[in-house]
Amino acid sequence: MPLDLNESQKRAVTCSLKPTLVIAGPGSGKTHVIINRIHYMIRHLACHPSHILVVTFSKLAAREMQERFTTLYQENTSVTFGTLHSIFYRILRNANPSKYALENLLSESEKKIILQKLFMQLETDEYEDFIEEFLKHLALMKNQLISPKYYYPDGLSKEMFLKLLNHYELYKEAHQKFDFDDMLVDCYHLLCHQPNLLNLLCKRYRYILIDEFQDINLVQFEIIKLLAGDQKNIFVVGDDDQSIYKFRGAKPEFLLDFKNHFPNTQQYFLEINYRSTKNILNYSIALITSNQNRYSKQLTTPNELGIPPQLIPCKDAKDQADLILKEIIRLKNEGQRLSDMTIIYRTNIEARPIVEMLLKSLIPFCLRDGMISLYDQWITKDILGYLYLAQNTNNTDLAVKLINKPKRYISKAVIEQARHSGGNFFFNLLEIDALTAWQKNYIQQLLLDLQYLKEKSLSDAIMYIRKNIGYDQYILDYAAYRKLPPDTLFDVLDELTEASIGFKEASAWEDSLADVAKQVKEQASDRSIVKDAVTLTTMHGSKGLEFDYVFIINVIEGNIPHHKSHSESEIEEERRLLYVAITRAKKNLYLYTPSEKYAKPVSPSTFIEQIATNRLLTHIMHNKFIMHNKFGQGEILKVIDGNILEVQFGPYHIRKIDGNYCINNGIIHWEE
Repeated sequence: MPLDLNESQKRAVTCSLKPTLVIAGPGSGKTHVIINRIHYMIRHLACHPSHILVVTFSKLAAREMQERFTTLYQENTSVTFGTLHSIFYRILRNANPSKYALENLLSESEKKIILQKLFMQLETDEYEDFIEEFLKHLALMKNQLISPKYYYPDGLSKEMFLKLLNHYELYKEAHQKFDFDDMLVDCYHLLCHQPNLLNLLCKRYRYILIDEFQDINLVQFEIIKLLAGDQKNIFVVGDDDQSIYKFRGAKPEFLLDFKNHFPNTQQYFLEINYRSTKNILNYSIALITSNQNRYSKQLTTPNELGIPPQLIPCKDAKDQADLILKEIIRLKNEGQRLSDMTIIYRTNIEARPIVEMLLKSLIPFCLRDGMISLYDQWITKDILGYLYLAQNTNNTDLAVKLINKPKRYISKAVIEQARHSGGNFFFNLLEIDALTAWQKNYIQQLLLDLQYLKEKSLSDAIMYIRKNIGYDQYILDYAAYRKLPPDTLFDVLDELTEASIGFKEASAWEDSLADVAKQVKEQASDRSIVKDAVTLTTMHGSKGLEFDYVFIINVIEGNIPHHKSHSESEIEEERRLLYVAITRAKKNLYLYTPSEKYAKPVSPSTFIEQIATNRLLTHIMHNKFIMHNKFGQGEILKVIDGNILEVQFGPYHIRKIDGNYCINNGIIHWEE
């Protein structure tokens, strides 16, 4: 019989061979269930190991699952474990060994270098970070099986997107190359057009088990449906509440609509959380209950009540970093391991004050997602460029780079003429008859501004570049051209402005930025050596991890939910992101809400208010009374024997059903 399973896990493990959906809440032992399910299939359902395919989303997860299975049951079987990419690649390589030889596979870094070279060959005035955005859209388009002519890349020129895409596809064809996105799309088309091959694979992989099913995208889902064949012996485990990879094409609908694709599906819920304390679990439930597009769950835990999550107000990013540092040092002095602690943030740029604080304090840390340092940002290069151009107006390369930032309407032909005339670039421009008087006025004003810059302190000089020279306006124009909200770009600009505080000279500031970037890169390459270190990760990168102590920073409006999220589905994904971050915590959870960001007032995330409201409503039902809040007086709808069983409280409809308190059809629990 399966080992060490609770009743719900046992039901999932010992179910019959038919389409099976297992909804597994955080910390509910889903990997344990999959491992025991494999063993049960072999020993009790007469499934031959070589016919079993176990799929997950990372090499590490696949390797760990295989090792755990072998260790637990002392079996070295022919069960196939792998990632979706590795399984699909194996299919392609067996079908066409020469075309899909490993040496023909482009790594992500090689792919980027090739695209940059191809991009430089195009006659274009396109923007600084075109390649980064192009790569995101290329993956999203292919993952969703969308034809290029029907794909509209937000924030990019469609004409330029298609032009570069065409050059890239021609390059791959000429050099017999393929990339990781091609693995998925080519495998799908191969199976669609080779029924004999598909039939052989369906006979080989008669039983398919998939972990983290909420992370699947359309092309992966379509291939899995093909491989499942007519038998449809598919067993998937996932959590719609942890679907957070929409930017890769993943959607909770693949879980929510699973029964529509696989009729006669049997469904099981793993609702016992073995990770978190009751207080942390209830806090997470109070958050995710506000999502409407989800399976209703009755999550519980046998763990102790524990310390309530701490909502910690602070002044700004520096104050926030200082408070976290003090708490880390306190915990370490009490004997807690740094490896039991994590700092979680919404976007990578937020890590800068934390990283600098840890480096200064000599506290080891591990950057799980890597980090694009401020030093590597093109906006930083522009600001530094202006500072250095002020010191030396004879620097032609800098002058050419910045002459139209902001727009001064100097054409490429005129720029090239002035560049190759010898001497001072600006004086050459002023001598060109083709320029109008107002164009020359722009150049003369720039020379005057550069003279002013030399006389200012570093922080004043940066603000002068932004406000007086017009770099902020350039960012606004750039964002409008890209059809993007400018907030993300201004975050970088504000972050580097804040990072310059305390420095007198541009060179010292640049050295500091470069030093942090260097240390971060060294730390990333040596992180396997450091055993006891604080983990720094984005909310996306935190999924699948767990820690005793979780610090979530910048839980403020515009950050989580992010300012780019507007639709209800986008807000629900942001709520799931925070839910994932919260449910990483085992014992202690800290949420920080600065009152200022870049010297401007900010407010706590609306999610914090929703959590408080949902907990208050549950508390109201338990204590049999109605209170006032911003929604006004609650209306009692149903009372039996003096107990309130149903109430309408503003937009919330609360009912007590079978001992559970349901808010807007979602189950929520409360611990006194």
